[in-house]
Amino acid sequence: MVVGVVCVMGPVLRGEGKVGQAILPAPTADEIRTAWSRFRGPDGSGISAYTNVPDSWDAASGKNIVWKTAVALPGNSSPVVCGGRVFLTGADKEHRAVFCFDATTGGLLWKQEAPSTPESAEPFKVTDSAGYACSTVATDGRFVAAMFANGDLAAFDLNGKLAWSKSLGVPKNNYGHASSLALCKDLVLVLMDQGNVDNGLSMLSAMRLATGEVVWEKRRAAGDSWSTPIVIEHAGRTQIIVAAVPSVIAYDPKDGAELWRVNGGETGEPTASPVFANGMVYAVANAQSGLNAIKADGKGDVTATHIAWKGEDNLPDICSPLATEKYVYTLSSSGTVTAYDARKGTKAWEYDVDDMRFKSSPSMVGKRLYLIGEEGKGVILEPGAKECRNVGQTDIGEACTASPAFQDGRIFIRGSGHLFCIGAVKK
Repeated sequence: MVVGVVCVMGPVLRGEGKVGQAILPAPTADEIRTAWSRFRGPDGSGISAYTNVPDSWDAASGKNIVWKTAVALPGNSSPVVCGGRVFLTGADKEHRAVFCFDATTGGLLWKQEAPSTPESAEPFKVTDSAGYACSTVATDGRFVAAMFANGDLAAFDLNGKLAWSKSLGVPKNNYGHASSLALCKDLVLVLMDQGNVDNGLSMLSAMRLATGEVVWEKRRAAGDSWSTPIVIEHAGRTQIIVAAVPSVIAYDPKDGAELWRVNGGETGEPTASPVFANGMVYAVANAQSGLNAIKADGKGDVTATHIAWKGEDNLPDICSPLATEKYVYTLSSSGTVTAYDARKGTKAWEYDVDDMRFKSSPSMVGKRLYLIGEEGKGVILEPGAKECRNVGQTDIGEACTASPAFQDGRIFIRGSGHLFCIGAVKK
């Protein structure tokens, strides 16, 4: 079972992030399943709860483009959809902002900049491929939290009023902060791995989303990483799963205590986030350790006992894997899709998407894989037991490195200059 959060579809509380405010009712299982509250959805799986979305679109002709709207600042963060609103971040050297768009019309409801801090003025560098706004926001339907490449963190209510802000300091790495935020009940989880394994700078933090109060912080012996944590429930316990170098580690959300770990390679800077299905965590910490299928019921160091299998072919260096009951799919930057048997680890097939490169992670709608390439063109694949078929083509007409968000009858995609809403459009 995957643990998520709910995006409130009706009236929301207009709180100011103060201790003691009213708490919304706990979400139902259906609300958790259908919300898109963080990077790759509420469970980080990239699997849509809806199947009534288009399998083809084209920006040039307008086919199945419900609307598109310009985004005033650049960013590689992915869209999050909640309560009829779409949230994005954008930033450059001078500005760091959260955008809120109307999901029905694409109109800008509000734009708020993260407050400057003394640390914000410190010089720092990012690469063109990462940018200043790579981390995807997270929301619980009352507040939305955002983090930027320079370590600035801020939360707003759904009217755009600032709830709290702080700086975690400029990261000691070559790219700026890029890991996306995750949620566990009323906590926002911030993974800030930086430097090397021995310098003691890396940390996983849990803060109250409404107030910014730090509930716990866990120092980590980890180097630079860009993956995003996931939260799972298995064997009667809730776990925060983090994939980095040199270990995949499960933490207790109550206090950050380490539950189990699997050690792997000592080098590399992992970007792919872990996924969970059928009692297994699937994680690509680095090329040396491969794709690890890890049984999630361990305690302590389970490197020797809980790795069910390892995949070594066509490992992704950016795109996160996707796991179902039967298969685990990986997508390399060069466009090779590989299907592994989820239980045995044997390779079922591989498929090359010609003349396309990828940074956006794969998504699944029903039984089909949705892939969006760096140039904005995409393919829809129908995987089988021994092969897969190309059954659809898509194109937003501009570059794309973000992963899509799915809602009822709609897909939201962030391009290099616009936010797109994809849906069935009758001519």
